[in-house]
Amino acid sequence: MNAFKRHTVTAALPYANGPVHIGHLAGCYLPADIYVRYLKARGRDVVFICGSDEHGVPITIRARKEGITPQQVVDKYHFLMKESFEKFGIAFSIYSRTSSEVHHKTASDFFKKLYDKGVFDESVTEQYYDEKAQQFLADRYITGTCPNCQNPNAYGDQCERCGTSLSPTDLINPVSALSGEKPVLRETKNWFLPLDKLQPKIEAYINKHSDWKPNVFGQCQSWLKQGLHPRAMTRDLDWGVKVPLKDAENKVLYVWFDAPIGYISATKELTKDWEKYWKDKETRLIHFIGKDNIVFHCIIFPAMLMSDGEYILPDNVPANEFLNLEGQKISTSRNWAVWLH
Repeated sequence: MNAFKRHTVTAALPYANGPVHIGHLAGCYLPADIYVRYLKARGRDVVFICGSDEHGVPITIRARKEGITPQQVVDKYHFLMKESFEKFGIAFSIYSRTSSEVHHKTASDFFKKLYDKGVFDESVTEQYYDEKAQQFLADRYITGTCPNCQNPNAYGDQCERCGTSLSPTDLINPVSALSGEKPVLRETKNWFLPLDKLQPKIEAYINKHSDWKPNVFGQCQSWLKQGLHPRAMTRDLDWGVKVPLKDAENKVLYVWFDAPIGYISATKELTKDWEKYWKDKETRLIHFIGKDNIVFHCIIFPAMLMSDGEYILPDNVPANEFLNLEGQKISTSRNWAVWLH
């Protein structure tokens, strides 16, 4: 640690679709806050970055159900979460949000730079479309019967009964979670990050960090062993950071492309010297995250940073497992939310 002049510590951006979850608070934000306080007590130069993740399909669905706009949804939960963190004494250097103008410009510029460098693969694929809702469907918003175990409530990306990884087209009798109607296949063009081509660089990076927590290093190795595949970095939605290309109307950046860039844009808001916290090799970058975010912080975001070429890479990524209460895992489905009023 003494080899670094400064530290950039990030805590996973909570999704602005509900209140703070006590398991996340205990597993991610409290450990990050303690570590930052330790660094400051040692006289270290450190910034502690966080903010609300405010894009993606779940927010548009909640808005539709409540009869309000997506902006009203994220405004409500951004300020609720910000207040909760303050009352718990979590001392972020800045708590920003991905709907900000600074973030939209930062994420858009990041994408455009990679596009101009020829990083992305442009591809036309068939995706399910809800004709009643008039929009393309994310994998999680398609349900149907699992071809493996016949579970009638499997999702388009996974069956939670048997654990089988699925594609939407694998489902028997697929149904849109938006309208309840049967979706149809339509062609659409998107831009893919070629993780398969980047795998050698990613693998070399991961192998240098065998000292990471076993759950983090092990999951990364599992993904690498299976072989990485191109992943779309754009989506057919109207809520999010607009894709900065002429032939990309009604498309936004994939939420997991723009969300980690939120760490960078928040640092830009915090200080004019933001680059030294993101581009100086004498800065140590550490992400505190939840276990479900490992692949995005350890593989996809580093691949994005590598492709840009100017940024430092995460030096450590502490990821919590889960919090137990009375012998049971605390989960969001059991409504262990934190309301502080």
